[in-house]
Amino acid sequence: MAEKTKVAFLGPVASYSHQATKLAFPDEDNSHELIPVRTIREVFDTVQAGRTEYGVVPFENSTHGPVSMTLDALADRQDDLGDVVVCGEVYLGVHHYLLGKGELGDVKRVYSHPQAFGQTTGWLGRNLKGVEMVEVSSTSRAAEMASEDGTGGSAAVAGEMAGRMYGLRVLGERIEDREDNTTRFFVIKRKQGGERGEGGKGKNLVSFSVGSHDEPGALAEVLGCFKQRGLNLTSINSVPGLREGMRPFEYLFFVEFEGKDGEEGDGERVRGVLEDLKEKTRGWRYLGGWERARR
Repeated sequence: MAEKTKVAFLGPVASYSHQATKLAFPDEDNSHELIPVRTIREVFDTVQAGRTEYGVVPFENSTHGPVSMTLDALADRQDDLGDVVVCGEVYLGVHHYLLGKGELGDVKRVYSHPQAFGQTTGWLGRNLKGVEMVEVSSTSRAAEMASEDGTGGSAAVAGEMAGRMYGLRVLGERIEDREDNTTRFFVIKRKQGGERGEGGKGKNLVSFSVGSHDEPGALAEVLGCFKQRGLNLTSINSVPGLREGMRPFEYLFFVEFEGKDGEEGDGERVRGVLEDLKEKTRGWRYLGGWERARR
């Protein structure tokens, strides 16, 4: 029997990351082993160490924006995740439920992931004003914790699947602030020794810091390289640099752009802009290329 391909995701089982992983790695032929881990950082660690071939991590939500823990891992401030690259993406429509053992009026605390709280602020503010909100590592962990409270005083913002798994009642249905609430997940892998990482597979991700944050137009000059090369920017994010040699309030930027090898001119333009980054930025990294997923 062939060895199964191992894929790490933010657990426990029944988390939104678990659902996204099943979309990215459908298992009709039973060829994948999906492995839940405790944190987003641990997903990166298992891929870097070669304990799993792939990992799936949430990158951004259409309502609440980027996932800071994923950006922090991609920043690789300790220089121990340098072989991890993005190789795919998957979109998951996310519908939140308030789950518990008692009645809505019994709830004294609510557990959930920070992203889920951010996506349900309106409903929670209207229906559970003054109730304690407790952040935990994942929505499925929140459901698990709510199920352990026999008093009915605890509830969770989580998915319907997690509610079924932990035997919880639905106290509030589809409580997200927007009906089109969607999370984009990245598929990550460890790049092989022969991979040059020069990309051009439809979508690409790079990170860099600018040489001088005090020089007017320093960032604009770098971003202008993409326009000059005819490459479309699709997202820009930033995190505090916190790397050796970087001062407080200096930032590491993440830029996602479109450009595909094989299409006329694209490969040359992608290689050209990477050369521009080498010249105009410091600490730049190519973080992967992948095909655009359907939403």
